[in-house]
Amino acid sequence: MNTTTLISFLNQIHSELSNLQDDYYIIGSSAIVLAGIPLQAVDDIDILTSARDADWLKSLWYNRKLNDYTPKDGHKFRSNFGRFIFDGFKVEVMGDLELNTYGIWQKVRVNDFLRIKTEKISLKIPTIAEQIRILEAFGRPKDLAKVKLIQNHEAQ
Repeated sequence: MNTTTLISFLNQIHSELSNLQDDYYIIGSSAIVLAGIPLQAVDDIDILTSARDADWLKSLWYNRKLNDYTPKDGHKFRSNFGRFIFDGFKVEVMGDLELNTYGIWQKVRVNDFLRIKTEKISLKIPTIAEQIRILEAFGRPKDLAKVKLIQNHEAQ
């Protein structure tokens, strides 16, 4: 998925995102692409938000829900998760996402962000340094591969 395709889709769901009550961020592969770093595979659009806004999106997008979704790494992540499908786009909502590090659950926070303005909405993504910090904290092989990709792109 390229930046244009991603932004076009995010513009389609702008009214839903604009009505969220709390801060939210686009994270993961989509944030990497929105930061201008080419990425071959973007499986879904990850939205990090509050549990309250996750509940609201889950009720709003109920007819788009993909089963009862739980991430593969359930021992490492917990959240008010929801996964949805929109004309081929998968959207994963993570309300109050927590990461288990050495047996301690900690809320995933974005400490520094960039604003990406589209024709219909202003989105927040973590800065490159924040994306690296978050992906390294997640620590899965796929996350660490993205860190390498970001670092290689930044070194060019």
